[in-house]
Formats: sequence, structure tokens, C-alpha cells
Amino acid sequence: MMRNPKFQFVVGLAISAFFLYLTLRPVNFNDLWGALKTFEWLWSVPFLVLTFLSMWLRAVRWHYLMRPLGQFSSRRLFSPMMAGFALNSIYPGRVGEFARAYVLAAREKLPFTSVFATIVLERIFDSITLLLLLVWTFANLQLNPSDQVAYGKFVVTGQMLQDYAARFATMCAILLVVAVSFLFNKVREVFCAVVLRVPFLPKAWRERLAQMVHTFAGGFSSLLDVKAIIWTLLLSIGVWVLVGASMSVLAYGFPGMKMTLMQGIAVTVITCVAILIPAAPGYWGLMEVGIIFGMFTLKIDT
Repeated sequence: MMRNPKFQFVVGLAISAFFLYLTLRPVNFNDLWGALKTFEWLWSVPFLVLTFLSMWLRAVRWHYLMRPLGQFSSRRLFSPMMAGFALNSIYPGRVGEFARAYVLAAREKLPFTSVFATIVLERIFDSITLLLLLVWTFANLQLNPSDQVAYGKFVVTGQMLQDYAARFATMCAILLVVAVSFLFNKVREVFCAVVLRVPFLPKAWRERLAQMVHTFAGGFSSLLDVKAIIWTLLLSIGVWVLVGASMSVLAYGFPGMKMTLMQGIAVTVITCVAILIPAAPGYWGLMEVGIIFGMFTLKIDT
């Protein structure tokens, strides 16, 4: 029963419905209904177009990261990537990233760990891009540490955002160093030696894990290709600019609300920092409070 796709789908919907309820609990539904009635739905068309383009750029970017493992067109990579995003929308814990790697690895007869490593690398480039945009955002915003926004039980202050932005920068640096270190044979041999000496695992398991270290490292091989790095960075910037643009366009659907492209990017970046704040479960509610805080800081009329 647990492996039945229909059962899994129903469970996923139930989980999402529960956490959606928790997320919307602080919302005044009369205000929500009023906003929906006045929303100019024509603006949803460019929003969806920009969202699709940002997803397509992600597939193009994945194409460059996958090149050491084979020649895969962006169109071929698009469907497993979107399946992963769909699962992330239903289930907590970012399980869609694992499913995405599993689907592509099974379909193309590739090592799961190598494919998953390209997704890890993708997240590293996302982090670097967001960090660059974060520096730009904080440099152009008068972020007051005492500013505070509450959404239900979640409270975010300017000081919290600054603190987690610093931790985010540290995390980016560590992830990049780890990824680059895996490119060196000696580093991989050290990892393998440690794994092979784990006393409480059977020998077959240790050998399997050691092999996985090498296949995982293979997914980072695109870091040796300067052209791939340049294209991945440019595409990452394009992805997040389009995400910011989609938020800006959507804001115009609400009468009286104006949000420039730069403001849309800034709100997106602040939201990404907000969801780094520990919360259980997942980041339900934190995305909303991040958007509210960004709009409050930018003095966007709501």
C-alpha cells in the first residue's frame, strides 16, 4: 500500500493541505477574498511566462553541469527537473531533489550519486548568485536591525536577516571548498580511506560507499570546464533576475501596488534569506514573512 502511487499522492496532498492551513492561519480571509476579487488576472499571463522561462534557464544550466556525464539536451532534462519541483511543492524536506536525480539516473543509466552531485553543484551556484545579489541588496537598502515583521508565530527582524546572511555566506564558502576539493585525487583517497576504516559497517558496504565517493566526485567535473562555469554563472543570474521580474509583474496585478524590477529582485533575495531561519516543519510561513519584510523595508505600498 505504501508503494501505491495513488496512496503516496493522497498522503502528499494531505501533508501539503495541513501545512497550507498552518501557513494561512494568520490570514484574514475577508481581506484575502477582497484582494482576489480586485486582482487583475491578465497580469498572471506574463507572470507564468517569466516563471516558465526561469525554469527553462534552469534546465539549460543543468545541461552544462551534466556535460561531464554525457550529452543531454535541455529539453530532455526539463521533465525530471519539473517533476522534482512538483514533489517539492507537495512533500516537505526537499525530497524532490532526490527524486529528480533518481528519475534521470534510472532513465539514462547513470550513477545516482553523480547526478545528485550535479544538483548539489547547481545549489552552490544558486547560493553564490544569491550571495552576490544579497550584497547588492544590502548595499542599496537602509536595513534597520530593529525593523520587525510578524506573521503568525514567525517573527523576522533586520538583525536576524543580517546574521543569517553572514551564515549563508559562510555556508557558500564551505560548500564551494568541499566541491572543489573533491576534484583532487588525494582528497578523494582520504575520504575513501576513512570510509573503508569505519568499524561498524560490513566490508561490502564500506567498499560500496568508497565507490560512491568517486562517482559523487564525478558530478563535480564541470568545475574543470571554464566555459561551463561562465555559462552556469550567467544562467544562474538570469534565473534569479527572472524570478524577481515575475514577482514584480505579479505585484502590478493588485491595484495601487507598484514594484520595480530591482525591488522584485531585492524582495526575492530577502525571502531566500528568511527561509534560512530554522523553523519546523520546513519553511512554511517563512517565505510569506520574508516577502512581507522585503516589501516593508522597501516601503512598497500594499
